[in-house]
Amino acid sequence: METRTKIVATLGPAADPPGVLERMLGEGVDVLRVNLSHGAPPTHAARVARARAAKPDLCILADLCGPKLRLGELPQAVTLKQGERVVLGPRGLPVADADFARRVRKGDPIYLADGTLRLEATLIGSADVEAVVIVGGTLTSRKGINLPADNSPLPALTDKDRRDIDQLDAIEPDLVALSYVRHEDDIAALRKICGEAIVAKVEKQQALDRMEAIIAASEAVMVARGDLGVEIPIEKVPAAQKRLIRAANAAAKPVITATQMLVSMVTNPLPTRAEVTDVANAVLDGTDAVMLSEETAMGRDPAGAVRMMEKILRETEPQCASRLEGEAPAAPASAIARAAVRLAADIRAAAILVPTMSGSSAVRVAAFRPDVPILAFSPKPETVRRLQLTWGVNAMHVDEFGEEDVIGATLKNARALLAPGSRVVLIAGWPPGVAGNTSFIHTARL
Repeated sequence: METRTKIVATLGPAADPPGVLERMLGEGVDVLRVNLSHGAPPTHAARVARARAAKPDLCILADLCGPKLRLGELPQAVTLKQGERVVLGPRGLPVADADFARRVRKGDPIYLADGTLRLEATLIGSADVEAVVIVGGTLTSRKGINLPADNSPLPALTDKDRRDIDQLDAIEPDLVALSYVRHEDDIAALRKICGEAIVAKVEKQQALDRMEAIIAASEAVMVARGDLGVEIPIEKVPAAQKRLIRAANAAAKPVITATQMLVSMVTNPLPTRAEVTDVANAVLDGTDAVMLSEETAMGRDPAGAVRMMEKILRETEPQCASRLEGEAPAAPASAIARAAVRLAADIRAAAILVPTMSGSSAVRVAAFRPDVPILAFSPKPETVRRLQLTWGVNAMHVDEFGEEDVIGATLKNARALLAPGSRVVLIAGWPPGVAGNTSFIHTARL
């Protein structure tokens, strides 16, 4: 494993030409994001099947649309100029929400396309909103609309989300991301109708206010900077990102940093210096994964964007320090994980071995950012795929663990991967085969 920070890439039409998707995956994609803001699961089924054929252990992340306002379909791109007056609604730029006008008041800011365009509402009609353009730009179909002043009570799951959840079998995702989380109860509502592991997307102030509870309720978290940077003042996004990453690390939950990481590569062969530094800083902050969105979904060179991301990770990761200091973990399993990481450093182990059913032991070890690889072995294919999101974990499928000798079986698997004579640290639970019961550390020489 050349890099330890994982790469999430968004699936889209840019990967459709023959060989493009396969090259993109070959450059180091660990998790493939399916954006359900554009189409239902069956729409993406052929692309997902093609991806899994090329990379069987690939993790698939289904990203629910959530209650996001969007423009409707535009016959062609529209350019709005500063000072121009426009209408949003049936008489002008279409909005894919019949209640849009009821959510806007005169003087409210209206942001379009991840906040790159800004309007101000000047007149509210029964179905339309007239507005003046404060910051102009070009719009295309289905671009997002943000209303930071809107406090309307919205459901955690829209009708589209529920339809998409009913059709998830078409793509068999390993993770499902919930958009616009505001409260841990939103996670509970999704869990009632969805059996997959849940990624909470933090993109609203309400979610920042309940950050720890939301992280505790979910299996992973995403710093969704696009909408977050519109819902809160943009200058507050870097500090919010750092707080979220620290909180996720402390809770031993994988965290994804997302949005516009290499966005200039949608049209250019190289990213800007600021984008490269942004990716590097997310890695230094402790993110488990970095995400490419339009760069791979609609960019000029999806494989090139992944290749550049991998290069940045490779150069940055040697600067990352382990995270062994700080308060003693409250959970015994986390305390054992920290002890294993410290022991691996003391004896100069070649790897930390983790036989696991649920993957939780491997995630806990990764939270302390050991200097050596984490080799996770699981008889559950879904666990192997989900662990592709976790920093530093190289997960592999093995036969069912035998109750008599889980240590011996794990060491046997490790011998096929590591040099003879290598020292290793093994962390596991007893009895084997029970999720979440990490209880012992073992050292060995292969």
